[in-house]
Amino acid sequence: MVFTADIGNSSITLAVFDNDGRLAFRSNLSTVKTRCEDEYIILMLGIFEMYGFEQSAIDGAIISSVVPPLSNVIGGAVSKLFGCKPLFVGPGIKTGLDIKIDNHAQLGADLVANTVAASAVYTKPFIVIDMGTATTLTVVNSNSELCGVAILPGVQIALNALSGSTAELPYISLGAPKALLGKNTVDAMNSGVVYGNACMLDGLIDRLCEDFNIKSISTIATGDLANLIIPYCKHRFIYSPNLILEGLYLLYKMNQKKHKPM
Repeated sequence: MVFTADIGNSSITLAVFDNDGRLAFRSNLSTVKTRCEDEYIILMLGIFEMYGFEQSAIDGAIISSVVPPLSNVIGGAVSKLFGCKPLFVGPGIKTGLDIKIDNHAQLGADLVANTVAASAVYTKPFIVIDMGTATTLTVVNSNSELCGVAILPGVQIALNALSGSTAELPYISLGAPKALLGKNTVDAMNSGVVYGNACMLDGLIDRLCEDFNIKSISTIATGDLANLIIPYCKHRFIYSPNLILEGLYLLYKMNQKKHKPM
């Protein structure tokens, strides 16, 4: 079995794939930069126990990280738990992607994994929209080239900035809007953020279609907040909540065919 970990700014997603490439389970931990290696070992042991898996079943591991202070911490925890050195997504790793950006090293590990997974399944050209702490749009053109990325403030970041920068707007929990226009402060904020992000995505997709001189483009959405926003978009989306994990598994298979003991 293969263990995968995606270390994001808000959460760490852990998953295990069986020998046939099927997702056995996934779980989330909060990203806490001050936690030490042993603390993450205890948390991961608890997750394995909860899902009824033995850590001895793991043959290899792969990690993507956009939080450098935690990369070695999680990597060390994985090494101790599973007795194998984890593969990290980064410069030098085999991806199968034709990356056309200025500096390959600046392409986030999460974007690489998302694009690898999407390239294996979906028709090109396509856009991968990942709605996490930040919202990212990664585009692969009809020539199978990863030709660029757009990064903008994530839904929760924008909402927190709105609440934190104004004297009378409260911190709220996002949900499905009751209507386009709210009748009270909470509903007005909820509607504005959800519909505003949906319209922003529609507008960016339209601009990209104009830029590529095409009428439509396959659009894959992933990330914690995607399922809240995309129902309010005019464009059709393919929702793939496990896209990054599937990409990590594929990257592992490309780069590490067998278990590497410590």
